[in-house]
Amino acid sequence: MKYDKIISFLPSATEILFEIGLGDTLKGVTHECTYPFKASDKPQIISPSFDANGLNSVEIDKKIRDLSINKKPVFIIDSKKVKEIKPDLIISQNLCEVCAPFSREIQQVFSILGYKPRNLELNPKNVCDIFESIIIIGQETGNIEKAQQLVNKLTKRIDWVRQKLENSDMENKSKKQKIICLEWVSPLYIAGHWVPQMVELVDGINGIGKIGEMSKIISIDDIVKFDPDKIIIMPCGFDIKKTCKEAMDLNKDKRWNSLKAVKMQKTYVVDANSYFSKPSPRIVTGIEILAKILHPDLFEELKIPSDCYRKLENCQPDNVMSSPLTHDPNTAL
Repeated sequence: MKYDKIISFLPSATEILFEIGLGDTLKGVTHECTYPFKASDKPQIISPSFDANGLNSVEIDKKIRDLSINKKPVFIIDSKKVKEIKPDLIISQNLCEVCAPFSREIQQVFSILGYKPRNLELNPKNVCDIFESIIIIGQETGNIEKAQQLVNKLTKRIDWVRQKLENSDMENKSKKQKIICLEWVSPLYIAGHWVPQMVELVDGINGIGKIGEMSKIISIDDIVKFDPDKIIIMPCGFDIKKTCKEAMDLNKDKRWNSLKAVKMQKTYVVDANSYFSKPSPRIVTGIEILAKILHPDLFEELKIPSDCYRKLENCQPDNVMSSPLTHDPNTAL
């Protein structure tokens, strides 16, 4: 079916629409839809109900909990812009009410418009689901050929990584590394949904979290018991500067400093907002980043974006506060 006025409630869907050539039909986006760069020029119909800039992970977590307890909205809809757009398709999710506009916001839009445009819900829980989301959008919008081409291209990149691992020498295959991926720093959350599968795709043993399951709070004792070889810090929606600033606080914990991965300087921070938090095509870049972190010698020549990851000890505290909207205990879509 052909749509002329699409509203995206999902940054990942926004990326997909641009990738399959539908950027011109996208008429409204959220405050988080900043990639590709052209998405920032689209009318912003969703904004956060509070200013997260300057807040640390503890403060963001508390603010979200307070809003939930008091049944106050996390997102604010621009009614005027919605009426002006008069969308015929909305792309949304109903998996998590704090990471992206949820059912309540959809009903608000229906009420504002006085009619119900087509609402396409996407709720990917693993890498395969992310690719399926691309196909679903392609089918819904009549761009299935471009959607399939995109999926084929992304699949080939993953296949290349897998093949290189399979062809590696016995030294690389001798022992799989135990990996912990932290989706939040305070409190500690283990990453769920697609992240465990991303780790497994690069021959890592994912710790505690399971493919497709929601992210969950863990204790430092859980990490000590698992005894990871490497730790990857990827707070939901944080860029690398904000992640570095937050992660430095972990060094104040004696139990944290006792971890093998910390003592061996095998702890990393990544640009989660770009390559891990959202179920977009850039998840494949996230897989390539993990390949570099887990197997630096084998993937020495693999090209990845500049400054997409750092060792924790290379993080330098600064005053740059590039905060996301919210902390999502389940992962941002």
